Amino acid sequence: MSLDVLVRRFPETGAVETGEGDHYLPPALAPLFGQMAGRTLAGGFLRFHTPASAHESYALCARLIGGLEGRCFPFAFDWNGRELLLDIRDPEARPRYVIMVDPEEGEHYTTDLGLDDFFVAVADEDEDALAFAYFDEWRKADPGAGPVGFDQVVGYKVPPSLGGADDVANLELTGRQVYAEMCAQIALQLRES
Repeated sequence: MSLDVLVRRFPETGAVETGEGDHYLPPALAPLFGQMAGRTLAGGFLRFHTPASAHESYALCARLIGGLEGRCFPFAFDWNGRELLLDIRDPEARPRYVIMVDPEEGEHYTTDLGLDDFFVAVADEDEDALAFAYFDEWRKADPGAGPVGFDQVVGYKVPPSLGGADDVANLELTGRQVYAEMCAQIALQLRES
């Protein structure tokens, strides 16, 4: 199974309680949530949503990306706050692709990869689909930061969209929801101007 390949490359380093609640999960993602919800891989490099955090992220992603509602649903997020969603529409109509929403850029990208193929691509050292090398560079530059918590991301002090440098010196550990909201507001304002 491709998830095993991913977890072998990036071992589990933590987990949060998934909590009780009555949150809808798309049938296509229910098994993944059942196995991985709330788990953290490689010190915060990749985190799998809980049902509650997925619904929070869904609202943010739908606000940023028009036409996303009812089409895609978040299952994980990476160290830099990028949301990973799966196309949940009818699989008979088209393959289900993983889509990445980058709050900092206010954009989304279709990977053209199904869930299994996406996990393999993330685990592939040559592919480096979620910039593990950059994450590792940041960790080495700031060893005192420790692991990235479930509610944190490594965000830009000054977002590149506002002229900040895209380098390790411009990265800091920050709250995930606050950072995502700030990025969304900036992206939406830049679109209007």
